[in-house]
Parts: sequence; C-alpha cells; structure tokens
Amino acid sequence: MKNIVLAAAIATALSSVPMGAFAASPNSDVAQIREQLEGLMKRVDKLEQENTELKQENEALKATDEKLQANDDYLKTEARGLRKETAQQAVEVAKTKGTDWASKVAITGDMRYRYEYISDDTLSSPTGVPAADRYRDRIRARLAVTAKPTDNITVGIGMTTTEGSDPRSGNQSLKDVFTKKAFDLDLAYFDWKFASWGNLIGGKMKQPFVKPGQSLFWDNDITPEGLALGFQSGMFFGTAYNYWLLENSGAENTRTADTMLHGAQLGMRLPMGSASSLMLEAHYYDLSAAQGRAAVYNNNSNNNTFDTIVVSGVNTTVLRYDYEVISVGAEFSTLFGALPFTVWAEGAQNQDVSDEDTAWGVGFLFGKASNNRTWEAGVGYQKVEKDALYAQLIDSDFAGGFSDNEGFVFRGAYTPVKNWTLNATYFLNKRNAELANSGLQTDVDYDRLQLDFNVKF
Repeated sequence: MKNIVLAAAIATALSSVPMGAFAASPNSDVAQIREQLEGLMKRVDKLEQENTELKQENEALKATDEKLQANDDYLKTEARGLRKETAQQAVEVAKTKGTDWASKVAITGDMRYRYEYISDDTLSSPTGVPAADRYRDRIRARLAVTAKPTDNITVGIGMTTTEGSDPRSGNQSLKDVFTKKAFDLDLAYFDWKFASWGNLIGGKMKQPFVKPGQSLFWDNDITPEGLALGFQSGMFFGTAYNYWLLENSGAENTRTADTMLHGAQLGMRLPMGSASSLMLEAHYYDLSAAQGRAAVYNNNSNNNTFDTIVVSGVNTTVLRYDYEVISVGAEFSTLFGALPFTVWAEGAQNQDVSDEDTAWGVGFLFGKASNNRTWEAGVGYQKVEKDALYAQLIDSDFAGGFSDNEGFVFRGAYTPVKNWTLNATYFLNKRNAELANSGLQTDVDYDRLQLDFNVKF
C-alpha cells in the first residue's frame, strides 16, 4: 500500500515538471523533486501511522462494544432472575406474616338456642291471681378475640348478646316483632405474665378465681371489672382482686366512696395416684361502701335484707348489711373406668350478720360431654340463706337468682360431634325458704327447665 502511494506521488511530481526544465537545470530540478518526494514519504508514513492507530482504536472499540453487549445480556438475565426471586421472596414474606399473625390472634365464639319453662309460685298478677307458667325461647351469642402482641401479654376483647345489660345473663328472649338484639361489650382486658409464677389482669375480665365443681355461688356470665393478681407455683394457686361496682362523685358533704369488691383466694391441687386429684380452696370477699346504699344493679336486692328510705322524695331500697364472705371449697376428681367423675362441696358465711348468714352446696358430675359421642350427668344441692352471699353475684337461674333458697339442680348433656352439645337442666327449688318479717308465704316452689342447643367455634 505504501509503495503504491509513493509511486503515485512520484508520477504526480514528474508530470508537474516541464520537459524543458530537465535540460535547462537538471541538478537543481532533481534536488527539488527529491525534496518533494521526501516530504511526500513523510506524509505517507504519518498517514500510515494514523491509519494503524485508527485500526487499533477501532479494534478496541469493537472489543469494548462486544463486552458491553455481553454485560447488557448478563444484566438483563440477572434482572429477570432478581425479579423472579423478589416475587418469590414477597410471597414467602406474605406467608410468614400471615402465619405470624395467625399464630398471635385467635377468634372464638359460641351460639346457644334455649327453650325455657318457668313455674314461680311467688309471682302474682296485678289482681293477686297466681301468675301463669312461663314458656320462652332465648338465644345467646358470644364472640371473642384474643391476641398476643408480645410473648408475655395477652389482650382479649369479647362481645355478647344481652337483655337490659344484665350482668348475670347474655340471653336475649325472642320477642318484640323481630327487633334487633343488643350486642354489648363483655370482655376488654390485658393479661400480663410478668413472671413464670404470676400474672396481672386488668379491665373487664373473665372470673380469675377457681370454683369447685358446678358451684352456683357465682354466676358464670359475670365478667368483673378492675384488677386481679394471680399466681401459680407447683400445686399452689391464688388470686387477689380489686373490682369496681359503682363510681361516685359529688359535693364534699355527700357520700362519695366508691362501692367496690375486694377479695382473695388461696388453694392447692393435690395429686392422688395416677388418675385422681384433690383441689382445696379458700375465698374471701368484702363488698365495701354498699351498706345503706341502693343495691348496685336495677335497684333490686335479690332477697338480701333491705331497708326503704326516702331519697329526693322517692322510696329507695338500700342494703341493710355489709357482705364480708368467707367460703371454702373442695373438689375430688378421678376416673371410673374411662369416664371422669367429680364430686364437690363448698360452704360460705357472711361475717357481718349473725343470722341467715350461711350457704352450702354439694354435688357430683359423671362423665364429660366434650368430644364426639360423649355425655355427662350430674346432680347438685344448694341452700343459700338470706344474707349469706351478696345475691347479685349468685347464679341467676337457681331460684331465679334470689337468695333465701334451697333445692336441687339436675344436669345432663350429650355431644354428638365435637363443638356441638345438647344440654338439659332442671331446677327443683324453693324460694323464700326461711323468709322472715314479711307477708309472703314461705317454702314457695320454683321450677325451671332449660333445653339448650350449643355450638361453639
């Protein structure tokens, strides 16, 4: 290439010199031509060098382009892989979060349909004629959510049907031309397990203390409000609580002390062989700042002794006594073959009165209606004198929820499949069993039959 360019340059240089010039001054012309040729050769060398450099740069750019293209293909492949991996990780994170949420939150509830028959000889119509027997259908629905925001704290919120916000009942009678039924707050509490042996509960809570067998000294539907401290260590257990019943405020010259319920329980569970155990407990509560005040709920003493005073021109029923109640209970559990058997007994006495101050109960339960095709049957007997217990806490079905009662309760249940139970309960009671200083007849019969269809989830 270089020789071709040089020959072309020489030919061009020679053609530019007139023929006569060679004859006139040959030496000077040849020197001039040589100088021109040397200049052309330098230019050709420079061009050749520049051409070589351009070729090298072009090769380098081509290699760089190929490398960039390879990198681009790699990055595209990696991006597709990352998108797929990210999507998979997002799915796994969602699954993990869902599993984590599900492990910390539980939703439970139950629904009960009840047929009920009541015969109460203490009731009379406005004309003094004995009231007719009562027949009614009732429903109860409950829904509760419990969550564990931390490993040692549980929070619970529960709702229940109710009729008139009765603290001892979640039932709603079927009536009033299909009207909507109230669904009220039943539980709102925290349970802080601050140590392996102890926990603190605050809010509107389930009853934190232990009751022997089928005890009726406390109604099962009551959800007390306040603070409770519990402990469990080996075979020992206990609870101390401080509950608010009324909060009062007013002028300094008025009575503003809050009506409260203070109490404590201590107990133990003793193993007796491989399949038997004995539970013993002692319980004390004090109804403070209630004496001389209107009964807490619905101005009804529920047969506790009361006085009538005039408040702002209105006759008002007030409690005559305080209620400082000590109770003890025992429960023995064992097996008859494969069937559970429990027998229990309890007694209580109000320390603030000297008469009509004692309550006691006994009973047994054979079997346990819990799993598929299981059943249970039991009998209990109870006697509660007029001022032995604060009557607004006792079972609302036995003798209609009034003190000064005695009688039997017969129970039976069958579970055809798990979470579905059929119950039958019959109360054969007497009201006003030892009623004094009134014109009502004593030993008045009170009968109550309940047939329940229960489903829980």
